[in-house]
Amino acid sequence: MELNQPTLYWRMVGAIAAIAGLITATVGVVIWKVISQISTLAQVSLWTQAAIIGMLPLCSVIAVGLTAFFLSRFWVSPQGRENRFRTIFEGAAIGIGLDNLDGTILESNSALQTMLGYSHKELASMTFSQFTHPDDVAIDERLFSEMIAGDRSFYQIEKRHINKDQQLRWIRLTNSLVRDKVNNPRYTIAVVEDITSLKQAQESIQLYSDIVKRMQLGLLVWQMPDPNDVQSLRLVECNPAAQQILQITAAHDQLIGKPLAALFPELLETDIPNIYAEIIRSGEGRNLCEGCYGDTTSQQIFAMKAFPLPNRCLGLVVEDITERKQAEDALQQSEARFRVVAETAACMFLIFQGNALRYVNPIAETISEYTRDELMAMNFWDTVHPDFQALVRDRGLARQSGAVLPNRYEFKILTKSGKECWLDATAGLITLAGKPAVLATGYDITERKQAEEQLQLAADRERLLWEISLRIRSSLNLEEILQTTVAEVRQFLQADRVVIGGFEPDVCCRTVAESVGEGWKPALGWEIEAREIAEIKQLFEPDTVRVIHNTEQVEKTAFVWEYYTRCQVKADMGIPIMLNGEMFGVLAINQCSAPRHWQPFEVDLLKKLGTQVEIAIQQGQLYQQLIALASNLESQVEDRTVELQRRMQELQNLNEVKDLLLHAVSHDLRTPIQGTLMVLNHLRSKECETVPVTRSMLDCMIASSDRQLSLLNSLMEAHADTQVTLSLNREPIDLSKVFEQAIATQADLLTHNEAVIVNQISLNLPTINADPIKLQHVLENLLANAVKHNPPNRTITFTATFAPEAYPNCLYCAVTDDGTGMTQTQCDRLFQLYARSLDQQHLTGIGVGLYRCQQIISAHAGKIGVHSTPGHGSTLWFTIPFS
Repeated sequence: MELNQPTLYWRMVGAIAAIAGLITATVGVVIWKVISQISTLAQVSLWTQAAIIGMLPLCSVIAVGLTAFFLSRFWVSPQGRENRFRTIFEGAAIGIGLDNLDGTILESNSALQTMLGYSHKELASMTFSQFTHPDDVAIDERLFSEMIAGDRSFYQIEKRHINKDQQLRWIRLTNSLVRDKVNNPRYTIAVVEDITSLKQAQESIQLYSDIVKRMQLGLLVWQMPDPNDVQSLRLVECNPAAQQILQITAAHDQLIGKPLAALFPELLETDIPNIYAEIIRSGEGRNLCEGCYGDTTSQQIFAMKAFPLPNRCLGLVVEDITERKQAEDALQQSEARFRVVAETAACMFLIFQGNALRYVNPIAETISEYTRDELMAMNFWDTVHPDFQALVRDRGLARQSGAVLPNRYEFKILTKSGKECWLDATAGLITLAGKPAVLATGYDITERKQAEEQLQLAADRERLLWEISLRIRSSLNLEEILQTTVAEVRQFLQADRVVIGGFEPDVCCRTVAESVGEGWKPALGWEIEAREIAEIKQLFEPDTVRVIHNTEQVEKTAFVWEYYTRCQVKADMGIPIMLNGEMFGVLAINQCSAPRHWQPFEVDLLKKLGTQVEIAIQQGQLYQQLIALASNLESQVEDRTVELQRRMQELQNLNEVKDLLLHAVSHDLRTPIQGTLMVLNHLRSKECETVPVTRSMLDCMIASSDRQLSLLNSLMEAHADTQVTLSLNREPIDLSKVFEQAIATQADLLTHNEAVIVNQISLNLPTINADPIKLQHVLENLLANAVKHNPPNRTITFTATFAPEAYPNCLYCAVTDDGTGMTQTQCDRLFQLYARSLDQQHLTGIGVGLYRCQQIISAHAGKIGVHSTPGHGSTLWFTIPFS
């Protein structure tokens, strides 16, 4: 396609002229609408409208003249026309592109390149659909196809372009078709105008319009054409919210243009019209008074604000504040009632918001001993006791955030003088100045708490006496009773040490029971020579408690000095324990950390405990006498009991064997028998007299029978071994060879499960005296257990070592796998005779193998066991003595 052909330039100039005419027509329409709007708003006279409308033909004539002048300027030689065309094409402020009939861009000017962000070379390899928004491609291609097909000579659409930086731009596209001399389509000329700003302005206008229509505040626009005549006020706009708030029942169309006198005649008798006029003249807005405003007699209250608008208009914002006013009145009444209650209440009233206190009543000042000003300058938790401060602070802040928390709890505060005061507090969420706050009340329950502590202390004392008495009555073991006594006394009195010393006349005095705290030397078992017993008895009188508040302030004999030094005593209290009028021993309480002032109730408790200990000793001695009298009877009963237990054990063994046999028959023996019957029935169903049997079927029947026989033999062996001691044929053997024979016996099973054997048994182990056959049976069972109960491709390790510390004079053997492992319950039952289906529903049969292993190892005077953790494999071990 050649751009210097005359036809091309004429077509281009014609397209530009057409566009100029189109723009002129568009401007005319816009002017017409503007005139219509102005005439509606400003009441322009008909002659003025006619004069303006009459200018439209003149504008068209001017546009045509300009177009002719433009054509005359370009009516020059082809080369001149091309140069001028190039100048116009490149210098145009709007984008211009020449497209091929398939949409390929042949030429583009700088404005189009800038608009799309692509260079001339890049655009030359693109079609318009490549930078058109996907939602706009279809309509553009349809119109383009219709133009190429001759259904239209041009088209104009608004669509979206996506430039090289992926930015969205709105454009107005005017696309014209250029034909050759024989009227065949040659190419198209696309004129692209960026209207993104216009679209954004339209969207903003629409947004503002939607906001006005949907906002909850009423908006009215009044216009006063004559600034000196309030009668000229007429309504220009009214949104739905204004109609609803003012209860205007007329339709929107019936309101627009109506004068104020017609819509709200009662306002003419007020100053409101004059206020409107003053706002329009001065250009300053103002808040109007609150009051009733509307075409009804309802007692609604409105708040109104007026502001000036252009073209002698005034905007009026109306808000219905009836409910708010009622709420304010109710709030004022509520606040007055609250203040009366709070100021006269006998409990503390606090309101805090955030961290700060907003209100405190007089009783709060009385309880806390702080003045109101001092409290208002504090955080709401500052007076709380440190033990409760974090709790009160966290709950107070969380409650203001909407957290659901207990409304009532008790805590302590510290008064200004440092005194502790208990409060029974309640808290609830309120709103203060539009923000969440907490209203808290607090009753002073310090006296009640002190009374509760005294009652609890008395109850604890009674509980201690009751528990000791109960133990004395429930146990006749003197040592247990004495140890319980010292432990309970030390726990209750919070002492460092409590001991009981018992006298052995003419022998010694020994500490027979002790409870001592950590960090203090124990004195249990300390013996004092017999010559010191007389001095101890002189220190204590019957029914008298010896009380020493500070050992540094008393005189000390050599024995007392030794006692205080050995037991690290700083304060001491003790009581004699009497038995049948004689002193049996002494109950002593030591404070080792520091001197201590013993309270009267502690002294009283110790006296009561002395009586309880005396009773315990008497009961213990009585019990010993009863034991001596019953010893002969017990020896006779014991023989009978042993015989009865043996008989019962035999009966229990018989019942267990019976249950196992029934289970084996119902599970293990029944399955192969059913298989054999199915084979025989199948053979009998054949019509021939002689039925051939394949070797594989025969092998299957033989294997099934061998399985039955093996199970029966196992049951018989297990039953026989429970009746008599297992006999052994001992001989010196090499354990490594026994291991090798066991591995060879289980070769098929190992191969089938792809097990890897690691033999870590030393060839230099000494010979042991054992039954080789039964020991090989043990190893085979342990190996089979590790293979059958684990997934394929497991590693099994044999070890045999000396363990003189744990098992002296024994050889420690182990079979370890890296399989699934077992639970502790499974480990505990592993070597018992049991039916597998009782443990695992998917397995049937009787577990006699490991039970037999346990019998064999026990017969060798060894031990057998298992170590396992689920997921980390198992280790089955046993020990064999050297001799």
